[in-house]
Amino acid sequence: MFMATIVGLTGGIGSGKSTVAAMLSDRGAVVIDADRTAHEVYAAGSEGFDAVVERFGRSVVGADGEIDRMVLGSVVFNDRQALQDLNAIIHPLVRTEVARRVAAAIDEDPDAVIVIEAALMTETGWAGGSGTMWVVITEPDIAVARLVEYRGMEEAEARLRMSTQADNATRRRHADQVIENNGSIDDLEAEVNAAWLRLQESIEAATG
Repeated sequence: MFMATIVGLTGGIGSGKSTVAAMLSDRGAVVIDADRTAHEVYAAGSEGFDAVVERFGRSVVGADGEIDRMVLGSVVFNDRQALQDLNAIIHPLVRTEVARRVAAAIDEDPDAVIVIEAALMTETGWAGGSGTMWVVITEPDIAVARLVEYRGMEEAEARLRMSTQADNATRRRHADQVIENNGSIDDLEAEVNAAWLRLQESIEAATG
């Protein structure tokens, strides 16, 4: 019997969620990056573009005619209502597009393990149906240090962005599988290996 497995993968900014997604891809999972999809659904000429410009004005449009994500980010991360308005525009479009990509992946491989990577899955609700939610957890000070070192953020900006997301206690309550990422890349690899093995065992038990 064919049965695709859906995994929702989330984690706060600086948690290493994308690194975990890459590791899962290496193990054969089909990864759908909902955060990247979010940028695509407000590309110039799209319904999302028109809605964002209507709400935030032409000042968020760059010289290339696309939404300037840095400018838009500077607006919404300093205004909770603006962030809520942006999410209300973008999230329904992202859900529709992610659902389309999931269906396409299942058509291609009915037995696929499909990982939907999304930063705000805890905050907006896990829409994976009977799927399972994996959460990458990193202590806040470690996440901030990574953002400063690897993304060049100011500490205040990093903490501001983190404040708009769920805290680790909330993430743990929503998680079916927690992946701790407070150490080295080898430590993270071991966490992912263990989680992947448990997933494979659960798939075998469900289909055997």
